[in-house]
Order: sequence, then structure tokens, then C-alpha cells
Amino acid sequence: MADTLKARVERLEESERRAWAAIATLADKEAKLDEALATLADAQIETERRFRETDARFKETDARIEKLVTAIGVFLREGRA
Repeated sequence: MADTLKARVERLEESERRAWAAIATLADKEAKLDEALATLADAQIETERRFRETDARFKETDARIEKLVTAIGVFLREGRA
């Protein structure tokens, strides 16, 4: 009976060691995942900033094109008159 109890205790202790090892592994993976998510969030913020800059440049370009088209129209009307 003592041997059976001792074997059972040893199995439980081994199970506990494996459980703690699994918990440590999960904690490590969670930390790595948190780092990856932070990196992705930073990348998303940077991407959105670049899109805003690009959008602003396109709006400036559109305004310049509109002025040029208007000026060309005025030039053609005045040149033909």
C-alpha cells in the first residue's frame, strides 16, 4: 500500500511539474504574442498616418490640376477671342 501511495504521489508530482512547465510555456507565448500585437498596432498606426499623408498630397495635386485646367480653359478662350 505504501508503494502504491508513493507511486501515486510521484505521478501527481510529475503531473504538477508538467502542468507548471505548460503554464510557463503559455506565459512565454503570451508575452511574445503581446509583443507581436504591439508591433502590429504600431505598424497599423504608421500605415494610417501614411495614408493620411498620401490623401493630403492627392488633394493638393487635384487642386493644382484643377487650377491648371481652369487656366488652360481661360487661355484658350482668351486666345481664340
